[in-house]
This record gives sequence, structure tokens and C-alpha cells, in this order.
Amino acid sequence: MVFLGTGFRSVQRDEYMKFLDLLKYAKEHLAKTGIENPAREGETILSHCLNTDRAVLYRDNPDIPESRLTALYELLKRRAQREPLQYILGYDEFYNLKIKVGPGVLIPRPETELLVEEAVAILTKSGIQTAELRILDLCTGSGCIALALAAAFPKAQVYGTDISTVALHYAKENAEFNKIHNINFIIGNLFEPLGSTLLFDLIISNPPYIKQGDLVHLQPEITGWEPVEALDGGEDGLDYYRFIIAGAGHHLHENGFLMLELGIDQSDPVKQMAEHEGFREIILKKDFAGIDRILIAKSGKV
Repeated sequence: MVFLGTGFRSVQRDEYMKFLDLLKYAKEHLAKTGIENPAREGETILSHCLNTDRAVLYRDNPDIPESRLTALYELLKRRAQREPLQYILGYDEFYNLKIKVGPGVLIPRPETELLVEEAVAILTKSGIQTAELRILDLCTGSGCIALALAAAFPKAQVYGTDISTVALHYAKENAEFNKIHNINFIIGNLFEPLGSTLLFDLIISNPPYIKQGDLVHLQPEITGWEPVEALDGGEDGLDYYRFIIAGAGHHLHENGFLMLELGIDQSDPVKQMAEHEGFREIILKKDFAGIDRILIAKSGKV
């Protein structure tokens, strides 16, 4: 049998391969295709396919039978073609939840976990009774933000909106998979499906914010696989911020919060938008790289 795929050569082998031999082989050839951490990703793929903890695989160095090698090679072939690892596994870990993902839905990012952490901290300190708490996640995608907050505040009412039927399919599946019931996902553009009477204590979003001209320069895992509509923020990357900030004040309670994830060099213009719309107590929070990544603002209603 041969191992087919981008950057892979044919190999002759017996009826089985040792785990460490297969891992070495996977690491070498994933590296040739430009994967940044081929050893780690090789481990993850092999552990996933064999349904065995990687520590056990290293300890026992088991024989991998012919019947499992074909499936393993197919997964490694897909990764060598730069399909995102999360799509291959079918899920990603996010804020202690397992979030199912696949083509047509944006993969959760570590920066977005910081957004959730800040939201949990702010709502916990706000003094709002959790049974009265109402949260809106715009551009919800896989539902990762909304679900993390719904899990953190199980008595709250959480809503998520998105224009993508594919994304909302994943979001609803993720709610069911994680057994989170205090959440309602609605198809529609931003505030449009909500009407004018529903008010929230927190409006939160990780909107599309990549400049159109920068999309072609992103990693192949992004440009070749993830949905462009979840990335494209318009010519200057700020289109969604304009719509969200302009509408958020009409959907927030007095002293309600607006929280937005930001792209690089977007903090100043987005902060100015929030100030122009009457938001107050505006704070910027940095990510682990020292980039202004989160904007927090309080409703202008007093």
C-alpha cells in the first residue's frame, strides 16, 4: 500500500507500523508541506484516530494494524493539503466546551476566549441578578461565545444571531452536544431579527474584521477553507463595527455593556465610533501579544 497526498512519498511497509515510526513519518512530511508544528499535529491526529491518549501511545509504542493505517493516512493527507486541523478532528476546544466545527463555520480563536473571560468577570461584578441577565452575541458563528456565556450563567437568557444557516446549524448542534438549554439562535443580520423591544445587559461580538485587501495574505488554512463572509470586514475592516455600534445603544439596558473583539490597529477608530454614539467608560484590553484586542463600553443611557 502507498501513502498518497501532497508532499508524501510512497512507502513499503508490513502489516503494521509502530506508533513512533508512524509519528516520525507524519512529522517529516507534514513539515514539508509547511505545517508550523508538525510533531504536535501529528500526535493529535494519530491520538484522535486511534482514540487513545497520546501519553499511552508514547509509553506503549503499539503496533498500528493495517486496518487503521488507511484511515490515519487519509487524515494526514487532508492536513498536508492544509485543511484546518479542527475541521479534520470535527471540533475545537473553547472555554471548557467542545465546539463542533466544519466547512462553512469559523474556527474559534484563543483571543476570543479572552473576550469571554472579560465578559464573565464584568457580568459577575455588575450586580445584575443572573435570573434577569440577558445577553446577545452578534455574528455568533459556531455559537462558541454565546454557549460559553450561557454555560457560565445558566439562569441567563442568551441569544445569538447570524446570517449563515450553516453556522447556525453548528451552533444549535453545539448547544445540544454541550447540553446548554438557556440559549436561542436566530437567523438574521445583526439586530434585525430581534425587533425593537428586546433589551440586553450585554451585547458581545467577534465580527468579521479583516480588510478585504488582506484576505489573500492569510494562511492557506484560512483562505482555502474558512468562510470568507465570517472574515471580510469591508475595505477598511470596520464595516461591522459601524453597524453594531450604531445599533447597540438601542438594544441595551441602562448601564448595559458592549464588548467587541478587535483586529490589529482597530482600537482607535472603533473607540472613536463608540464615543460618537454616546458610549462611556470605554476600556481597551490587550491580548497576550500586547495588541488591543477587546473594547468594553457602557451604555450611554443614564
